[in-house]
Amino acid sequence: MTFSPIRSTLVLLLFAALRMGAAVPAAIPVETLFADPEMRAVQISPTGRYLTFLAPRNLRMNLAILDRETKKTAWLTNMTQESVVYYTWAKPDRILFSQQLAGRESYGIYAVDPDGKNLTIIRQLAQVDESERLGDYDMPRDFISMLPGDKDAVLMMETRGNSGLADPIRVNLRTGKTTRGALNDINARAWIADSKGVLRIAVCTDFEGPVRLLYRTNEQAKWQTLAEYREELSLLFPEASPIEPHWKPICFAKDDRTLYVLSFLEHDKGAIRTYDPETKTMGPVIFTDPQFEPGDRLANYRSGGLGSRASFAGLVFDPAGELIGVDYLAEKSATRWLDPRAAQRARDLDAALPGTANHVVSATSDGKLEVVLATTDRDPGSYYLFDVEKSELSVLGQGRPAIKPADMAEMRPITFAARDGAQIPGYLTLPVGRAVKNLPMIVVPHGGPFGPRDAWGYDAQVQFLANRGYAVLQVNFRGSGGYGLEFQRGGYRQYGRRMQDDVSDGVKWAVAQGIADPARVGIFGASYGGYVVLAGLVFTPELYCLGIDYVGVADLDLMAISGSADFKLPRLFRDFLKTTRFDAADDRELIKAINPIHFIERMRAPLLAAYGKNDPRVRLEHGAALVAQLKKYGKTYDYLVEEGEGHGFRNVENRVAFYRKVEDFLARYMNPPAGGVRVGTPVPVGEKKKSE
Repeated sequence: MTFSPIRSTLVLLLFAALRMGAAVPAAIPVETLFADPEMRAVQISPTGRYLTFLAPRNLRMNLAILDRETKKTAWLTNMTQESVVYYTWAKPDRILFSQQLAGRESYGIYAVDPDGKNLTIIRQLAQVDESERLGDYDMPRDFISMLPGDKDAVLMMETRGNSGLADPIRVNLRTGKTTRGALNDINARAWIADSKGVLRIAVCTDFEGPVRLLYRTNEQAKWQTLAEYREELSLLFPEASPIEPHWKPICFAKDDRTLYVLSFLEHDKGAIRTYDPETKTMGPVIFTDPQFEPGDRLANYRSGGLGSRASFAGLVFDPAGELIGVDYLAEKSATRWLDPRAAQRARDLDAALPGTANHVVSATSDGKLEVVLATTDRDPGSYYLFDVEKSELSVLGQGRPAIKPADMAEMRPITFAARDGAQIPGYLTLPVGRAVKNLPMIVVPHGGPFGPRDAWGYDAQVQFLANRGYAVLQVNFRGSGGYGLEFQRGGYRQYGRRMQDDVSDGVKWAVAQGIADPARVGIFGASYGGYVVLAGLVFTPELYCLGIDYVGVADLDLMAISGSADFKLPRLFRDFLKTTRFDAADDRELIKAINPIHFIERMRAPLLAAYGKNDPRVRLEHGAALVAQLKKYGKTYDYLVEEGEGHGFRNVENRVAFYRKVEDFLARYMNPPAGGVRVGTPVPVGEKKKSE
């Protein structure tokens, strides 16, 4: 196959009425780095007539559409308060999109025609009653099947109160009418349907029993048990790895009998296999890798209430439904092609777009047109339209045209030895144009902690820090996902201990290599990463000259409430907390020993702490408890609360304001005297609260 790349006028049409640009000086402005992208999530409609994408309007991300026949671009939404966070083509003439309410992780879901008419509310954007939440484990309405054979309806599941039980419902996307099927009397929490939309797999558990994997041959057949696990939460939550060997269903194959499954029965890193539920026999290994697990295990959590719980396994299908490849996240993203023709086409794409990681992100139902996203660690990405039959590639546009890749820093995969000899992976980003010797360095531990990991690619925060002259170290400490069960389990119950040691050992490695100046190392983390920041400042105060805690866990006692006896959770949730974190009743001494809120007196370095008032994951009580202790011991700190935000600042004006504050904080405190951290008279810098 030979490409004849052409520059299409589509790039001009797509943004004729929408595009904004900004000059990029040597010191890239915060507004440029953290602005909303000018183009994101480009999709082509199933018929190929339309191109849709998210773009900024009214300081919010809105949904836009290009009619390829009329060459006209128009807005489908005009949101002024909440951005459109995700959308998908549910039918050839019907688009689903979602919004989140003020950071509360409560999603409104809507359907609209390509001409912007017939807007239908599928789920009202409204505040979730606190009594109906499960904290970190809240399960919003989710999609089971788009029902390709039905022109009007989709199959969804809706959580029943705070039980976590998922009732299947059929929703008409044109009227919003909901039809409930048979009563969920098997205590199902997740479902898998076949190609016709028949529910054939159910993941079930009651409040005290084990997890049961059930199967039936058709809608009238009785459910039969395929497997049962006492320690099996990952059937529901991809980031949770059970203790015992297990397998989990992904989806039905084209024949509607064979299952594709992810098996950890014999493979620590997991293996894609087939499974025959009629004979209960496991088929041969289709994919496994000696170092990395298949797929992106948190992909389904990034879809704003429109996700599929099978998406984490990374399976790639052709338009006819044949499995042709498996995506996986190694040091960089990769695909193991199972079909020679697909492999050749991928090589041809890479030849036409050299030097970038190229991924098909959307395609027509017949597979004749594809949207390709080309990115690198220094390039936020460009979108292309690929005509498969003509073998032609057309430019659609750039997500962030103001970002110049030549000014960005390279993200390098690294490994280092922890104190117990374990090899710990991560990434090191070095500032452009500076000698790699005794650099000021910022350590950025990721959140989670169990399941997520840092990955190679463009990261605005990393580039911001590198652009300001800092080396950036990202450590995939034990507990991180994607490296196998043994590696992830190595972090279980290791808050403040082994996971923290891995981060500390990464700092010591960078200092020993001569990369980092030991007197100028800061730490900046969000969520669990915020806990790592606070634990680092109080348990290893000699390592850091400053800390930035962004929506971070400050008080483990507040986390332990959800695991206490008076907080009624199903057994699998309680067991997950006990197995991975700690037990509120049995681990009082452990919690006390690793809880940073009890050791603030030890803190030497200044701290910037920022929280969202509506955060449902790390509630604002963490920030309040932290500030009380900082005041008590006269520590130097800045404190910011955004009233209209949740677990991270989504709105562009708040995001930009936060990173301006980060920039100012780093400028003030990242230059301590040689030989140690800045130690002076502790004077609180003050607190600041903002309204939307």
